Amino acid sequence: MLQKTEIRVASLNINGFGTLARDHPENKWGRIYRLMCEHRVGVLMLQETHLTKERVYELHRIFADRIRIYHSEHGSNPTQKEGVAFVINKRIMSSKGAVLTEVVPGRAIQLALPWRGGETRHLLCVYAPTSEGASERRAFFTNLKQRYAESAGLVKPHLMGGDFNMTEDPIDRYPPAERSIDASAEAFDELKASLNMMLVDGWRKTHPTDKEYTFHRGSGDRAMMSRLDRIYVRPSMLRWMRGWKIERTGIRTDHSMVSVMMTTPTAPVTGKGRPTFPMHLLKSKPLAKRMKARGLAAAEEIQRIRSAGRTDTSNAQWVLQRLKRDWLEMARKAEKGATTRLVNEIQEREREVKNMGMNVDTPPEDLIKATESLGKLRGQRLQDKQAGSRLRHMVDGESPTKYWVRLHREVKPRELIPCLEKEGVILRSGEHEYETDPRRMADLAKAHFDGVQRDGPEVTTGDLREQDIAEVIGAIEMSLTGDQQTEMGEELSYDEAEKALKHAKNGTAPGLDGIQYEVWKTMHARFVEDARFEERSKFDVLAVITEAFVDVQRHGVAEGLSFTDGWICPIYKEKGELSNIANYRPITLLNTDYKLMTKALALRI
Repeated sequence: MLQKTEIRVASLNINGFGTLARDHPENKWGRIYRLMCEHRVGVLMLQETHLTKERVYELHRIFADRIRIYHSEHGSNPTQKEGVAFVINKRIMSSKGAVLTEVVPGRAIQLALPWRGGETRHLLCVYAPTSEGASERRAFFTNLKQRYAESAGLVKPHLMGGDFNMTEDPIDRYPPAERSIDASAEAFDELKASLNMMLVDGWRKTHPTDKEYTFHRGSGDRAMMSRLDRIYVRPSMLRWMRGWKIERTGIRTDHSMVSVMMTTPTAPVTGKGRPTFPMHLLKSKPLAKRMKARGLAAAEEIQRIRSAGRTDTSNAQWVLQRLKRDWLEMARKAEKGATTRLVNEIQEREREVKNMGMNVDTPPEDLIKATESLGKLRGQRLQDKQAGSRLRHMVDGESPTKYWVRLHREVKPRELIPCLEKEGVILRSGEHEYETDPRRMADLAKAHFDGVQRDGPEVTTGDLREQDIAEVIGAIEMSLTGDQQTEMGEELSYDEAEKALKHAKNGTAPGLDGIQYEVWKTMHARFVEDARFEERSKFDVLAVITEAFVDVQRHGVAEGLSFTDGWICPIYKEKGELSNIANYRPITLLNTDYKLMTKALALRI
């Protein structure tokens, strides 16, 4: 199934900078980064940040260029008042080419951000006044509208989000306000109309009757809740937005995070990718038990084939293929079910809060308690993840491991190819024609790389070609002896397969089957361990692999199998047009069992 590539855009009032002291409850930025990674937030709009240039510099240093912060601070007292910021998660979104415009210092900033698909999106982050009440907000909204009207180079935003410190609908406030309509609402409506965002409060349009709040303060009879934090979009963009959410974050703030998945009409379309075996589950004892049982069944099937005879659909190759498929399915099911007690509790509390919000008869006090409890659970989860990350860093952070390399490598988002030029196709205008459908783009790439292997018109043919080949072969002085030729033609042995597995490199990307070398090595290590105890059942994965290799040598690759198929990944050469497939070098990922077979043959030489 194909879908548009999307970026989650979110907004959160963090109630001040906090501290950068490790494990301190007011250390907000460590949790902000963890929050962005866990929720896959590409762009986070922050309010009440109290940021300064020095603080931003320190944050960039701490997070090793994994985030990019654009901010605007209060003019006279930046560490105590106001402040707005954009935070780009560079794992998801590139900050290259981003341009910040300070609309109202400390209150409103706009970021022009290149989006996937070649378009630029203009995002406006707003923190409306609250200290002086509705009159100051009214003046702020009017001033903001005038700034856009008077600045010719200031593009109207596609999206506006932030803490507006007022509500537009009585349903968005508890207890109900004395005035049903905020005094600054008219000025706010005029601002939205001038920005082409009238009527499109995305969350409310998607959930017209639900009660959910983004601001919580007090408890019992003194409890206050309201939906102050919102995201607005142009009406024409609403169809390209989905997944509107209000979520407690676990960060020390009385606001919830609001977010939406955002895409564009020209954003590339992608599939789900290929599944791979979740490596962290190799140590799972329940999964190991199921994989062993499935392996024993495969070994028994091979014994039956030996007795009954081989067929095109019943042979060792198909046994190995089905074993790999079932192992991958087992692992993926185990991964979905491998949630901790805390995660299960969070999910249950999220469902409870959502159901309360949808029920008009829910007492507000119950909703407040459930929401506060959810926030505490999320805070505990973020704290646990931070502790786990620190432990990992203590173990691997100071030695030349893959973790260390990844830690110090520049973080870049996964770049997609938005379109490919159709080779040899020119429009009447003289321009090249481009393909944007991913399946047809894959066909174009395949045709190009296949064509690279074909002989050009300058290559000789017929008898002259045979003569050239014979001449080249005759110039080769090294040759195999008769015994060596016999040895190379022999069937692969168990020991050769074991030697190839021993020399296989860990951390190598798998092929289309999603099975890594580590899976084969782990299963073989378990067999070696079980072999020490007579009473244990034993599954020898290498025996199954060797049987499949021998079957390939005797009969060739069975029809319908993808044993030798490769998955081509085009890598940009860093020069030339991105839309020209000739500017990419193909990296082919092969199945690890096929690479084991070729490695075993290569070790004979």
